[in-house]
Amino acid sequence: MTTIKRIVSDIDGTLVDDQGQLLPATIKGVQAAVAQGAQMVLASARSPKGMFGIAQQLGINSMMIAYNGALTATTDVNDQLTVYEQCAIQPPLAQAVQSLIAQKWPAASINIYTNNDWLVAANGPWEQQEAAGIGYQPRVTDFAVWLKRTPTPVHKIMIMADPDVIQAIEQRLMSDEFEQLAVYRSKDTYLEIVAAGVTKAAALIKLLQDDQVTPAEAIAFGDNFNDVAMLQTVGVGIAMANAPQAVKNAANTVTTDNNHDGIQATLARYFS
Repeated sequence: MTTIKRIVSDIDGTLVDDQGQLLPATIKGVQAAVAQGAQMVLASARSPKGMFGIAQQLGINSMMIAYNGALTATTDVNDQLTVYEQCAIQPPLAQAVQSLIAQKWPAASINIYTNNDWLVAANGPWEQQEAAGIGYQPRVTDFAVWLKRTPTPVHKIMIMADPDVIQAIEQRLMSDEFEQLAVYRSKDTYLEIVAAGVTKAAALIKLLQDDQVTPAEAIAFGDNFNDVAMLQTVGVGIAMANAPQAVKNAANTVTTDNNHDGIQATLARYFS
């Protein structure tokens, strides 16, 4: 059996349960693998800051593939980033997206993620719903002013709105004007926007190359469509039972859903 040197996992719907909590068995399984020399990589649409608490609970210092691959970094308790790779949205494109949505869909929540910062135009119900899930508050910002100077890279834009609004915005952003963006729905009410070519898989490939680890020496866990390429990149791609069937079909194997001990059971096969 190939020695596994890297464990890569999505967070929401995969590493944590439906309440956003790590199962004790998952913590135990990851710690046992790390004790035997494996390194854990967290890969998520979240910011590094939004993943740091998970890493702390796991008792690990994790490399983080954040914003679905737009930023690969480590962070610490003081939100100090060490950036390894990044691919940001070009400032004129970010300005165009913000202006379009503010004018045509003013009720939609616009969120800009830059390094460890989460910027919003207003802190309303949508923003508070998101804050409850990730455990920290956004910073209210005048986007028109901030985007004119773009002091830090725009790693991700997220739009939160009712499903019909999200669908309309998604269709509008599919035009040639925005061809340098990758746009997808992570929920019926969430639209994620990153630079074209940004994926968890692309970030992982670069990270493995930098670390001189082959894809065969890595396993990955995921539960959604943005995890498919990542699952297919590594030697063993594992889909959660709560994943859509197409995601399961793309994986090497399927474990239990995220509310049960499938991650620990899988790791136990490689780290006895």
